[in-house]
Amino acid sequence: MIRNGLCICLVIVVAANGWAQVPGKSDSGAGSQPKSKNGRKTVSKQRPRPNKRQVKQALAFARTHHSELASLIERLKAVRDRSAYDKAIAELSRTVQRIEPVKVTNPKRHAMLVELWKLESQARLMVARSMVKPDPKNDASLREILRERAELRRIMLQADIKRSRARVERFQSQLKALENLDKATDRELQRLRRSARMTVTRKLGRGGKTTAKQPVKPRKTTVKTTVKTKDKSKP
Repeated sequence: MIRNGLCICLVIVVAANGWAQVPGKSDSGAGSQPKSKNGRKTVSKQRPRPNKRQVKQALAFARTHHSELASLIERLKAVRDRSAYDKAIAELSRTVQRIEPVKVTNPKRHAMLVELWKLESQARLMVARSMVKPDPKNDASLREILRERAELRRIMLQADIKRSRARVERFQSQLKALENLDKATDRELQRLRRSARMTVTRKLGRGGKTTAKQPVKPRKTTVKTTVKTKDKSKP
């Protein structure tokens, strides 16, 4: 059990810089501590412990994509190694918070990010175990995982470059449209007037005209009068 705890602790330590290499993530923030004016590292504030919802979400993510890691984390809780357990859950929770929002905006990239994390997690776990108990047989498997991870990162970077080029092309098109400022001003003026007309039309109703309400005329009431006639047959 001590070995399991040490494995998890080593995985967490290696994880501090693991996400710095993920495409789309900044290389400047992960794992680094802020420095004061004299160049010394400042002690960062302790992060709050994940709540029940975050714990549940993190463990569910690990069980789905790396069941072996989830089992080791749950063993830490069973032996009441609270410090290592909290660190592992916090790392998983941060991973979920980074990855899951992409699922809505870009499902394909989300799938690649999940696979990238899975390969990274497997590699870190194998390295941690080799540090506890060296086993040369695992080197081939580890190299295969790292090669697969590198290939996935290359695909993601190529996609990022393609997406960035498309964005630059849109910017260039917008910039070209602003080369003639007089024409650009005229187009903007026409757009504003067209928008204003549409707004007025919606308020006035269909056709842009209002129908004046006709005054309601009072109804004529007819009073029925009955004229009694004298019956000549009666004396």
